[in-house]
Amino acid sequence: MNYGTEFIPQLNEGAVYIRATLPNSVSLEESVKTGKKIKALLRSYEEVEFVLNQTGRPNDGTDPTGFFNNEFHIQLKAHDDWERNLSKDELLAEMKTDLAEFKGITFGFSQPIQDNVEEYVAGVKSSLVIKIFGDDLFLMEDQANQVAKTISKIEGVTDVLVYKNIGLPELRISLQENRMAQYAVSTEDAQAVIEMAIGGKTASYFYEDERKFDLQIRFEEKYRDSEDEIGNILIPTLDGRKIPLKNIADIEFKTGPAFIYREGSSRYTGIGFSIDGRDLGNTIADAQKAVDEKINFPKNTKVEWAGEFESKERATKQLSYIVPAVLLLIVFLLYMNFGNIKDTIVCISTLSFAFIGGFISLWLTGTIFGISAGIGFIILFGVCTIDGIILVAVMKENFEHMPLKKAISEGVYSRIRPVIMIALMGSLGLLPAALSNGMGSEVQKPLAIMIVGGLLICMLLSFTVLPQIFYMFYKKEDSKNREEE
Repeated sequence: MNYGTEFIPQLNEGAVYIRATLPNSVSLEESVKTGKKIKALLRSYEEVEFVLNQTGRPNDGTDPTGFFNNEFHIQLKAHDDWERNLSKDELLAEMKTDLAEFKGITFGFSQPIQDNVEEYVAGVKSSLVIKIFGDDLFLMEDQANQVAKTISKIEGVTDVLVYKNIGLPELRISLQENRMAQYAVSTEDAQAVIEMAIGGKTASYFYEDERKFDLQIRFEEKYRDSEDEIGNILIPTLDGRKIPLKNIADIEFKTGPAFIYREGSSRYTGIGFSIDGRDLGNTIADAQKAVDEKINFPKNTKVEWAGEFESKERATKQLSYIVPAVLLLIVFLLYMNFGNIKDTIVCISTLSFAFIGGFISLWLTGTIFGISAGIGFIILFGVCTIDGIILVAVMKENFEHMPLKKAISEGVYSRIRPVIMIALMGSLGLLPAALSNGMGSEVQKPLAIMIVGGLLICMLLSFTVLPQIFYMFYKKEDSKNREEE
């Protein structure tokens, strides 16, 4: 039995999308070579129809990333054509086990459409993300590694990945003004020589038909491939001499930021992860509790849980306004229909039947409560209220000219057909969706299960419990009528 909450069930797209994250400093050649090995492994599965591989960023430049990023679109054959008797989850488990042989590479599993939606919602390539906002990238990445280590121990959390900001080797040349003044070197001259020697500078142009190409000059690689060689680059002084660059600058190779992720105007480091085999709500609650207990963040650091969880919280908040509004509207309409508080309260009791029927349906089928099931509750409220109106109205009418018990029994018997028709109309109409296991059925199934089971249980409670409630409210009036007679 599954308890808990989720946003929406995961849709089976008939494909798998795997993202392999290599070290940030990997070369293009090594990334391509590794990508080919992974692709060959994925194509070896007989359930796979074809595999597409992309290294780095897309051609249109809309998704900036480095050579460390390898993405694989794996199109699966129709499940009926699989020769081995296994599910998609079991196939993914086999892939994860085999891909674990590639050491130093982090793999994330998703689906093509799901991946695009997740990235749009979360801001990173993951369904769920923890964002650590701050100013110091090195401190933020250290905190992110601590968070990743903490949540990876939580049951249900998989594919944990820190989106590293740090990891790009860079050359830092810090010109020292006091030394430059001592040797009579201008900043402009020093920067011009450094730009030409290391980065290259355009000396002329080459034309080919209507295309123009820059002809750049710079030092040979052997004269600029180390700190010592760069330090020996000669810089002209104002008095006509030339001095080595190391005399006026501090030169060092450091590891700096490869990417800086931002939201608004704030920097953040992201920790992406997925949830497998457990509901979203309880898993996130356990992860948040573990992070709060084990990690102390500075006051100027902000931690935000985003992605699918953020969407779930936003939708839940909206439902927290919509559901009470719907209930108030139902109460108002019932009062307008009956014209008195007593009958209105009796009929309102059918709303509890909707809760009982809906949750029993989810419990029996092992379905996690999500937004789809929440919408089903709103529908159940309306249908169960109709049952109440039909039964309360006829029992009240009978009670005007016959004893209470007889009025209730005859009223129930006379309305069996319409109440059953209401329940069967909705249940039979959504029964195929509730029983469906085909591609795309995951989203509509919780709503259908909620309605099919809820309507049938609500019908039974309307025939058994509602008459008892009506009897409790009118038994004093019935006793008074018999005494007067």
